Amino acid sequence: MCETENETKPKINNFDIAMRLRDFEITQLTQRNNFFMIFQGVLFAGLVQSSHQIPVVSFMVCVVGFLVSMFQVGSASGAKFWQEYWEQKLSDFEKVARDQKQPELFHRDDCLYEKTVRDKISQRGFCGLTKRLIMCRFSVSRIPICVGITLTISWGLLVMCTLREYPPFSVPSFILGFRCINAH
Repeated sequence: MCETENETKPKINNFDIAMRLRDFEITQLTQRNNFFMIFQGVLFAGLVQSSHQIPVVSFMVCVVGFLVSMFQVGSASGAKFWQEYWEQKLSDFEKVARDQKQPELFHRDDCLYEKTVRDKISQRGFCGLTKRLIMCRFSVSRIPICVGITLTISWGLLVMCTLREYPPFSVPSFILGFRCINAH
């Protein structure tokens, strides 16, 4: 009996370590993403406040915003990678350590996840759009990657708008921002 306990204990410790590292990655993803979002918000507020009075400053703010948003994508993608890694390790450790009578916590059976959640939200009275959105299974760790990509595209467009004096990068006529009032 002591032998079995000694054999199981390292497996449980590995599971516990993997769980803590997964949670750490998720926590760090949130904190890093908050930093990037606040930093870009300040950059955008500064850009709007400057009203393009000093073109080189507007250009540099847009370039910095573009680069920071690219770093946001990289940071979020790296955190997602390690989260996925630790979740797979949790699944592996759980298979080795768990009692066969207990259900698996970490598995790849999407139908089981959906049935469990669908039953739970039906009991709580969710319906219509709310239920459909919940069942879409948006990933809170993938959304920062998508937000970062969207911001990279937005900052890239703003960089191009600051280069309006250069013919290949001129601002399309339907965009009214970054235009001199005297140009009309």
